[in-house]
Amino acid sequence: MFSILGFVVFVLVGLFALFTFKKNKDENEYFDIGGYISIFIGFLILALNSYTTVSAGHVKVASLFGKVQDEPLSEGLHFPINPMLSFREIDGRQKTHKEKAGIPSEDKLITNVDVSVQYRIIKAQAPNMVKNTGDAEAAIQVHMIPKLRSILREQGKGVQKAQDFFKESVQAQLQNSLQIGLSSFLAEQGIQVDSVLIRGVILPSVIQQAITETKKREQEVIKQSAELERYAMEQDQLIKKAESELEAAKVYADKVRTLANAEADKVKTLAEAESYRVKTEYTGRAQGVEKLRKQLTPEYIKYLQAQKWNGSLPVYSGGENVPMLDLRK
Repeated sequence: MFSILGFVVFVLVGLFALFTFKKNKDENEYFDIGGYISIFIGFLILALNSYTTVSAGHVKVASLFGKVQDEPLSEGLHFPINPMLSFREIDGRQKTHKEKAGIPSEDKLITNVDVSVQYRIIKAQAPNMVKNTGDAEAAIQVHMIPKLRSILREQGKGVQKAQDFFKESVQAQLQNSLQIGLSSFLAEQGIQVDSVLIRGVILPSVIQQAITETKKREQEVIKQSAELERYAMEQDQLIKKAESELEAAKVYADKVRTLANAEADKVKTLAEAESYRVKTEYTGRAQGVEKLRKQLTPEYIKYLQAQKWNGSLPVYSGGENVPMLDLRK
């Protein structure tokens, strides 16, 4: 609008400068130059306002003297256009709205749920959005947020206990209900819902404290169980060590017993050998004595005596003494 006023002002000033001082042209040539420059500036302003560009992922909604045009301008360059149009650019790219809302369950406890809604503006419906709410941010505040909170409160009626919000089935049902409810409602308002995600669930402080106490008791039980397992493991190691030592003692005892048996066998063998040697020697001697005894016949004895006689005669003493023969010589 201001560009058109500028065009009109500069053109009127130029024409006024040209025609008012036309009769005194030689004396007022500077007014002629100024008039042409003014007209040129006016048309330059008009040319600069005869095109517009739309950024990627955006859409522009034109209005003429407050009346919104039904057809939005898509991405790219648009020329020529009515320079009297004014534009409002709307971002049509995907965005995320994060909401934290308290959901009452049937046990009268309030559970806070963090929800993310991924959405985008329907470009074809941008003119209606501008007519009804003004822009995308206003549409989110007016349509999405109240509807989202309403659906969340309604979904809590089917949950018996607050801690049930941690169940996968409950969260899946909640996401599905939000997706369907928001999509059907916001599509008429020019907003397309791509997905609804539950980012977190914060239980009431009473439930959190009870869960904390339960977890502490569970941790104590786990700790005691681990301590018992450790003690059992140590005892098992001691038993295995004792068994190993006992086995080693048995092996050592078997070794000592084997060595003792071997030594006893050695002694026994040596004793038997010595006994056999003595017995053999005694038997040989006995056989020699027996053989010698058998050889000592009266004739052989006389022979030996004869061998021992040195030719000397016996010596007599007395009258009827028996002569003695000394065989030792």
